[in-house]
Amino acid sequence: MHKIILPAKPEHLSIIHSFLEDGAPEAFRGRLNKIKIAVEEMLMNVFHYAYKPEINGQAEVGCRLVYLDGQAFFRVDMRDWGRPYNPFAEAPLPDLHASLEDRHIGGLGLHIVKKVAAHYSYSRCMDTNDVELFFAPD
Repeated sequence: MHKIILPAKPEHLSIIHSFLEDGAPEAFRGRLNKIKIAVEEMLMNVFHYAYKPEINGQAEVGCRLVYLDGQAFFRVDMRDWGRPYNPFAEAPLPDLHASLEDRHIGGLGLHIVKKVAAHYSYSRCMDTNDVELFFAPD
């Protein structure tokens, strides 16, 4: 698996975007912008909430082509060593039917991830949060 480890800071997103561009197979190039948005949404949560402010945390991102039941997927793995947090179980669901005046700022990131990714998973292993996103080709 192709992977990088960087400080968990928003200013490193451009490096992560380039990493995904370099790692994405040709069949996934048409979806790359959506893939980058989904990965960015997941990582922004890590950057802002996984670590206490006084801790210089890290984030690991890996990517590779995998096959599930004979179908190709672009798999992106994200790992951090922050506090335990399962975004798929713990993040509140947005009220998509509320008026703009009644909506809170934010809260749509995980909704976007779930719409863009074909499959997703979270696990806590030892002291890490591990998220896997699987993207179908164009």
